[in-house]
Amino acid sequence: MSINIKKKIIDESINAECAFIKLRNDLTKINTASSNKILNQINSKSLKDEAQKIIKNCNKNNIKIISYRDINYPKNLFHCVDAPIVVYCKGERESNNYNLISIVGTRNCSNYGIGQCKEIIDFLKPYNIALVSGLAYGIDIFVHKRANLLGIPNYAVLGSGINNIYPKAHLKESEIISNNGMLISEFLPNTSPRSYNFPKRNRIIAGMSKCTIVVESPKKGGAMITARLANDYNREVFAIPGNNNQSKSLGANWLIENHQATILNSTDQIINFLGFTKKENYSKNIVNTHPLKKDEKIVHNIIGTEPKMSFNEIQLKSNLSTPKLTVILTTLEINQYIESIIGNFYKLK
Repeated sequence: MSINIKKKIIDESINAECAFIKLRNDLTKINTASSNKILNQINSKSLKDEAQKIIKNCNKNNIKIISYRDINYPKNLFHCVDAPIVVYCKGERESNNYNLISIVGTRNCSNYGIGQCKEIIDFLKPYNIALVSGLAYGIDIFVHKRANLLGIPNYAVLGSGINNIYPKAHLKESEIISNNGMLISEFLPNTSPRSYNFPKRNRIIAGMSKCTIVVESPKKGGAMITARLANDYNREVFAIPGNNNQSKSLGANWLIENHQATILNSTDQIINFLGFTKKENYSKNIVNTHPLKKDEKIVHNIIGTEPKMSFNEIQLKSNLSTPKLTVILTTLEINQYIESIIGNFYKLK
């Protein structure tokens, strides 16, 4: 069963439990070989026991299981058609509090690549950004280490389970990341690293981020996959030009030549494109949400994750019925917490 079909079943139900019940009833009526196979899986006691073990494992290791309908699911990833239904996360900083930028590149990077990477990260420090990469050797691990050194939140997307960090040499850094950002994986916590999982995880790196920066890459490699996926998601891709005589620069140069990436001559381009302002210039008023009821706070916080949000998206993220959500939105608007916009959109006041 494809991800999109699973999402459709879930979206048509109030919660996951109701989705299972509806699916089970529908499959019973169909009564084909394939439907019976899925039905046997749903009714399997061993699979239910295994699921309970996974939940206990996650609780023991402080791993959060985040559904794509959860408010803390990465908001940019949510809009990607092939986004995973569930991600496993371990860390202190929710990604939706930041503007995410992914920086990727070859494992066999040069001093030039490291220098360019350092310049970009140092430049971005004053802004409300967080960095995303893949914890691999080379450019990836430099991104994480530099971000941790400067106190910039960063997110490592894994090609293995969170309990099975790969490469092992980066275990210590992964522990720092979990305090300064988050470890993220779509794979079960004890999953071992498998070669085919790493290209798969690149869609999460690309999907989470507002833009992707390719520092150095040969014509084939994980960074090129991430760049292609970012383009597929209509996200901006930047590439740093390199020496045409070095294979590790050919990928980035190819992206630029074939209009798959904007040439990055200055880090100002990133800021200008995304419209960021420095943290020192922020003058947001602190809103006292203490008087609000639980569901009202939830809705208020959901709306606050975007400049504006439609009624349908608020309902999807809050799991509230149409009548109840309508009452809450009306109450929030009357009390000056939010305002409605033409087209059934809402934004914070």
